Parts: sequence; structure tokens; C-alpha cells
Amino acid sequence: MVQIDVEKCIGCGTCAADCPFASIKIIEGKATAGKWCLECGHCTAVCPQKALILLGDYDPSEIIEYDPKKIQMDPEKLLNFVKFRRSVRQFTDEPVSDADIAKIMEMGRYTQTGANMQGLRYIILTKETLREITPIALKTLAELDISGVDKKAMRVPYQYLDFQATWKLWYQVYQKSKRDLLFHSAPHALLVISRACNEVDGCFNIGHLELMINALGLGACLMGFGTFAFAVSDDLKKRIGLNEGEAVLFSLVFGHPKVKYLRTVNRKKVRYEKI
Repeated sequence: MVQIDVEKCIGCGTCAADCPFASIKIIEGKATAGKWCLECGHCTAVCPQKALILLGDYDPSEIIEYDPKKIQMDPEKLLNFVKFRRSVRQFTDEPVSDADIAKIMEMGRYTQTGANMQGLRYIILTKETLREITPIALKTLAELDISGVDKKAMRVPYQYLDFQATWKLWYQVYQKSKRDLLFHSAPHALLVISRACNEVDGCFNIGHLELMINALGLGACLMGFGTFAFAVSDDLKKRIGLNEGEAVLFSLVFGHPKVKYLRTVNRKKVRYEKI
């Protein structure tokens, strides 16, 4: 998967030292790619001569040269950005622009995955689709036979099953007033899909996606109950077009906030130890 320009290569060994598989060797003063490749691109990123690039489904025009002015981030500002983050449950009807959605997707595309599998894909639900599936999801949760649920197979905490009384109430509210307490009448939902069901990849991804959503001045709320509804409803899986073996790892709703938070909130003291 690695192409080496032997004219540019000076045999410094920088790429070989940083290869996670130790697959690159320096032979007769030149870098030589071995059989195994993680496609991580470390060799491309670290080579001082720009002598290595990845082949296959990778566009070399996307490579950006290092410029500290473009990537340096003030730690205090980053911490405050996270402190001011809120789970938003009130949205305007304004749809999110395609340009902003593209930036959100770019954040997901560049988020790390275990063994660099890059096996995630995404589904963006529009307001119309959300309005269609909301009663299906609420009915599914309210009427679910929780005694038959395999807790070990759940991709969300099994304690979620303790909320069925709440789900029943939400469904009753929806039936009476059409008030949506599950997806919060959001204009969009974002589903992280994987065939391998790698929850770790999904966890990293959804966190980064939400950070980008907030950076764009939008709001989001993670949908644990919604994720569970997609796991137990064949109707919902069919409606969103899941392929055989795929699963919704995580989901969130997002849009333009109708609420403005004026300050941070305090948290419990951090618990950690240094051993």
C-alpha cells in the first residue's frame, strides 16, 4: 500500500522507526516497504523528504503540510469549550446546511479507529424521516418485552431497561399531544453504523462528531435510548436501510439550538490516582 520515491528517499530511517508494524526497512540506503501495512499513513506524515505516499483509496491532494499556526490549540480554551458544552434538547425548525453537515462528516472521517479499520459509515436522518420513525421507536420501547432481552448482547448499558416506565409515559405523551420526548423534534439525527460492531470506534467517533457540531454553533444530544430502539426494532432497521450484519453503534440528534446557556455547571470532583 506504500509507494516510495527512491529518488527522494535519503534512507534516514525515520519512516522505519515510526512504522507500527516495523514493516519498513532500510535496505542499501533506501526505504523498502514490507508485506504488512496498517495504512495508517505514519510514514507519509513523518518523512522529511515527502518520499512516501499511500496507494489505493487515498487522495494525495488531501495531504496538508505541518504548520503550527494552523493546529496549535490553547489548552485552556479547549477545556472551557468542553465545559460550556450542553446536551441540547430544544431546536429550531431550521435545517442544518449541507456545508455544515460535510464538516461534521469530515470530523468523523478523520477520527481514529482501532487498527485503522475505517469501517464506519453514517446515516443522516432528515426531519421528515425522524417524524416518520418517532412513533415506531416510542412504541417499540414502550411495548418491549424486556424480560426477553439479552443483557450481555446490549450495546448500551443494561440499566437502560429500568427506564421502560419512562418510555411508556413518553409514548402516551406522544399519542396525546405529539410531543416528542425521545428525539426532541430535532431537525436531524446522525447514526454511526458499523458491520464489525466496534463500540470503541463508535465511542471515539460520536464524541468528535459532537465537538464539531458544537464548534459550528449547533447543538446535539446523544441518543442512548434511540440507539437501543434501532437495535431491537426490525422495522427501524429496514426503514434506515441497514445491511445484513450492520448495527447502529451510536446516535445523536442535532440542529440549531432554540436555547442559550449562559454559564457552565459544576461537576463532582475528579477521581483518579497516580500509581
